[in-house]
Amino acid sequence: MAAKKTGGVKAPKNDEKKIEQQTAPVDNERPQYKIPFISAKIDRLNDNPESKIKANASVTIGNHFAVHGFKIYDGDDGKGPRVMYPATKGNDGKYYEDFHPVTKEAREALNGYILDAYEQKLEQTQDEGQSEDADLDDDEEPAFEQTM
Repeated sequence: MAAKKTGGVKAPKNDEKKIEQQTAPVDNERPQYKIPFISAKIDRLNDNPESKIKANASVTIGNHFAVHGFKIYDGDDGKGPRVMYPATKGNDGKYYEDFHPVTKEAREALNGYILDAYEQKLEQTQDEGQSEDADLDDDEEPAFEQTM
Protein backbone atom coordinates (compact mmCIF):
# COMPACT_ATOMS: atom_id res chain seq x y z
CA MET A 1 0.00 0.00 0.00
CA ALA A 2 1.05 3.51 -0.70
CA ALA A 3 1.41 6.01 2.12
CA LYS A 4 -1.33 8.61 2.23
CA LYS A 5 -0.43 12.25 2.21
CA THR A 6 -2.18 14.27 4.85
CA GLY A 7 -2.95 17.82 3.92
CA GLY A 8 -3.29 20.67 6.35
CA VAL A 9 -1.22 21.92 9.26
CA LYS A 10 1.88 20.08 10.32
CA ALA A 11 2.42 19.29 13.96
CA PRO A 12 5.10 21.40 15.61
CA LYS A 13 8.54 19.92 15.87
CA ASN A 14 9.94 19.04 19.25
CA ASP A 15 12.30 22.05 19.12
CA GLU A 16 9.35 24.46 18.82
CA LYS A 17 7.66 22.89 21.85
CA LYS A 18 10.82 23.38 23.95
CA ILE A 19 11.00 27.08 23.02
CA GLU A 20 7.36 27.61 24.01
CA GLN A 21 7.96 25.91 27.36
CA GLN A 22 11.01 28.06 28.08
CA THR A 23 9.20 31.34 27.44
CA ALA A 24 6.08 30.47 29.43
CA PRO A 25 5.86 32.37 32.74
CA VAL A 26 6.85 30.53 35.87
CA ASP A 27 4.03 29.99 38.37
CA ASN A 28 5.73 32.20 40.99
CA GLU A 29 6.28 35.13 38.60
CA ARG A 30 3.75 37.93 38.52
CA PRO A 31 3.67 40.67 35.94
CA GLN A 32 4.96 43.99 37.23
CA TYR A 33 2.56 46.84 36.56
CA LYS A 34 3.57 50.44 36.41
CA ILE A 35 1.36 53.23 37.70
CA PRO A 36 -0.78 54.28 34.69
CA PHE A 37 -1.17 57.79 33.35
CA ILE A 38 -3.13 59.91 35.83
CA SER A 39 -4.71 63.29 35.26
CA ALA A 40 -6.48 65.29 37.94
CA LYS A 41 -9.00 68.08 37.52
CA ILE A 42 -10.41 70.47 40.10
CA ASP A 43 -14.18 70.50 39.60
CA ARG A 44 -14.86 73.45 41.87
CA LEU A 45 -13.31 75.57 44.58
CA ASN A 46 -15.20 76.22 47.80
CA ASP A 47 -15.85 79.93 48.35
CA ASN A 48 -16.68 79.59 52.05
CA PRO A 49 -13.54 80.44 54.06
CA GLU A 50 -15.06 78.83 57.18
CA SER A 51 -15.26 75.38 55.55
CA LYS A 52 -12.46 72.83 55.91
CA ILE A 53 -13.27 71.47 52.44
CA LYS A 54 -11.41 73.68 49.99
CA ALA A 55 -12.11 71.96 46.64
CA ASN A 56 -13.66 68.97 44.86
CA ALA A 57 -11.64 67.00 42.32
CA SER A 58 -11.91 64.22 39.75
CA VAL A 59 -9.23 61.88 38.46
CA THR A 60 -8.83 60.03 35.16
CA ILE A 61 -6.69 56.91 35.34
CA GLY A 62 -5.04 55.54 32.22
CA ASN A 63 -7.54 57.37 30.00
CA HIS A 64 -9.95 54.53 30.78
CA PHE A 65 -11.39 55.18 34.25
CA ALA A 66 -12.82 58.31 35.86
CA VAL A 67 -13.22 58.67 39.61
CA HIS A 68 -15.20 61.59 41.03
CA GLY A 69 -15.71 62.80 44.58
CA PHE A 70 -12.22 63.58 45.83
CA LYS A 71 -12.12 66.43 48.34
CA ILE A 72 -9.22 68.65 49.29
CA TYR A 73 -9.30 69.83 52.89
CA ASP A 74 -7.11 71.70 55.32
CA GLY A 75 -5.97 69.49 58.16
CA ASP A 76 -5.93 70.83 61.70
CA ASP A 77 -2.28 69.89 62.09
CA GLY A 78 -1.03 72.75 59.87
CA LYS A 79 0.59 70.45 57.28
CA GLY A 80 -1.33 72.03 54.43
CA PRO A 81 -4.00 70.65 52.14
CA ARG A 82 -4.77 66.94 52.12
CA VAL A 83 -6.79 64.62 49.90
CA MET A 84 -9.93 62.82 51.04
CA TYR A 85 -11.05 59.89 48.89
CA PRO A 86 -14.64 59.29 47.74
CA ALA A 87 -16.54 57.61 50.54
CA THR A 88 -20.03 56.44 51.48
CA LYS A 89 -21.55 56.62 54.95
CA GLY A 90 -22.53 53.19 56.22
CA ASN A 91 -25.48 52.24 58.44
CA ASP A 92 -23.14 52.29 61.42
CA GLY A 93 -22.33 55.99 60.86
CA LYS A 94 -18.77 55.32 59.69
CA TYR A 95 -17.46 56.37 56.29
CA TYR A 96 -16.10 53.74 53.93
CA GLU A 97 -13.88 54.63 50.99
CA ASP A 98 -15.43 53.79 47.62
CA PHE A 99 -12.06 54.08 45.92
CA HIS A 100 -8.54 53.88 47.27
CA PRO A 101 -5.04 53.06 46.04
CA VAL A 102 -3.65 49.72 47.18
CA THR A 103 0.04 50.63 47.39
CA LYS A 104 1.85 53.45 49.12
CA GLU A 105 3.44 54.52 45.84
CA ALA A 106 0.07 54.74 44.09
CA ARG A 107 -1.39 56.77 46.99
CA GLU A 108 1.53 59.19 46.94
CA ALA A 109 1.30 59.58 43.16
CA LEU A 110 -2.47 60.13 43.21
CA ASN A 111 -2.28 62.64 46.08
CA GLY A 112 0.53 64.46 44.28
CA TYR A 113 -1.44 64.81 41.04
CA ILE A 114 -4.55 66.04 42.86
CA LEU A 115 -2.67 68.55 45.02
CA ASP A 116 -0.70 69.81 42.00
CA ALA A 117 -3.97 70.41 40.14
CA TYR A 118 -5.31 72.23 43.23
CA GLU A 119 -2.27 74.51 43.41
CA GLN A 120 -2.52 75.27 39.68
CA LYS A 121 -6.22 76.10 40.02
CA LEU A 122 -5.49 78.45 42.94
CA GLU A 123 -2.78 80.21 40.92
CA GLN A 124 -5.11 80.46 37.93
CA THR A 125 -7.91 82.05 39.96
CA GLN A 126 -5.47 84.45 41.63
CA ASP A 127 -4.06 85.45 38.23
CA GLU A 128 -7.58 86.02 36.88
CA GLY A 129 -8.44 88.19 39.88
CA GLN A 130 -5.26 90.23 39.51
CA SER A 131 -5.73 90.73 35.78
CA GLU A 132 -9.29 92.04 36.33
CA ASP A 133 -7.98 94.53 38.89
CA ALA A 134 -5.10 95.54 36.62
CA ASP A 135 -7.49 96.30 33.72
CA LEU A 136 -9.07 99.13 35.72
CA ASP A 137 -7.43 102.53 35.80
CA ASP A 138 -7.00 104.26 39.15
CA ASP A 139 -10.00 106.51 38.57
CA GLU A 140 -12.30 103.76 37.25
CA GLU A 141 -14.65 101.63 39.31
CA PRO A 142 -15.72 98.06 38.55
CA ALA A 143 -18.74 97.94 36.24
CA PHE A 144 -20.93 95.78 38.47
CA GLU A 145 -20.11 97.26 41.83
CA GLN A 146 -22.85 99.30 43.47
CA THR A 147 -21.95 102.54 45.11
CA MET A 148 -24.05 104.91 47.11
